[in-house]
Amino acid sequence: MDVAERLFAERGIDAVSLRTINTEAGYSVAALHYHFATRDGLIEALLERAQPRMLAERARMLAALRPLPHPPLEAIVAALIRPLTVGMAEDFPAALAKLRFLVRLSFDRSPYLVRTIEDSLGVFLPLLQRALPHLDQRTLRHRWRFAADLAQHALASALGAGRRAPHNLRREVLEGSLEELSAFICGGLRA
Repeated sequence: MDVAERLFAERGIDAVSLRTINTEAGYSVAALHYHFATRDGLIEALLERAQPRMLAERARMLAALRPLPHPPLEAIVAALIRPLTVGMAEDFPAALAKLRFLVRLSFDRSPYLVRTIEDSLGVFLPLLQRALPHLDQRTLRHRWRFAADLAQHALASALGAGRRAPHNLRREVLEGSLEELSAFICGGLRA
């Protein structure tokens, strides 16, 4: 699964065959077929492995914002970006690989993430409407999609740039990156 995650992230879902994954992982040609039956089965398993901690952290953060009549925009943006970094302080290479896999699915507008993206928009939009009441729903939807794409791509590329996959990412580096990204996204949403 680690090899599949890495190859999909590097080359794209459609560019990597199950045979290539098996070969790079050192398994027989039939190994992935035996365990996952199809490419779809493998991708679903990778999503089940990558998303739960991120989605649970996001749900926790959003639960605190829902009752607020005027949730702070910075807190809403934090609920978008911070869950993407779950696990990075403990095992940077593994967490970054999961994020890059998700970014590739998102970048390719993969049908595997359509439901997750639409569900996310449905959860964030009411909060954004209360935080930015001067913006119409169409504008909020467009800007939020830009923000979500930016958050994923920025974290996946900036945090991994120039690094030889250290085991742990220093907390201050991570926090500094998150603060800068949050300020940038908030500025764009408010514009």
